[in-house]
Amino acid sequence: MSTLVQIASASNSTSTHGMNNSYKRFIKVKCNSTTYPTYCYKSLSPYASTIKTNTLTLTKISIHVALKAAKNVSSTLKRVSKAKGRLSHAETALIGDCKENIGDTVDLLQQSADGLKDLNGTSTYEERFEWDTIKTWMSASITDVGTCTDEFDELKVRASIQKKIKPAIAHVAWLNSIALALVNTLSY
Repeated sequence: MSTLVQIASASNSTSTHGMNNSYKRFIKVKCNSTTYPTYCYKSLSPYASTIKTNTLTLTKISIHVALKAAKNVSSTLKRVSKAKGRLSHAETALIGDCKENIGDTVDLLQQSADGLKDLNGTSTYEERFEWDTIKTWMSASITDVGTCTDEFDELKVRASIQKKIKPAIAHVAWLNSIALALVNTLSY
């Protein structure tokens, strides 16, 4: 788990109720600018006491949450792929392609998370360039997730395999979309 998300998780237990409600309202308002506002709020409100009312922190945590979800899907795909004798040729191909695409997503989100470390919300040329680079990486990671999702529609895959993988991949797609939307709201 990334340090930022660990700190956020730890600080949640010590927050006061009134302040936390104010922080959660802030998150709700910011999440309304995303494609999945309810999902955004549900994913980010547990970090309210760390986010407080800081848009930059909210955005950074959203990227870390998307990264964590992508790593979880990558692990799930590796686990499912080990059932090789029980997978059809199409299922093996789909899982192999998805492992590669989700692996690329993890790499791109990790690059984005790493790029966040020194960003503090200033309007310097270097910082604007880094945010633009992060936007590019995140957009590419959304494409990778979409490529994996598209294959489910193209290949014959058992419902039991779809049930294990497809919701987890959708989860990553939604979190990625939310994080990119929040990055795009920053005016640097």
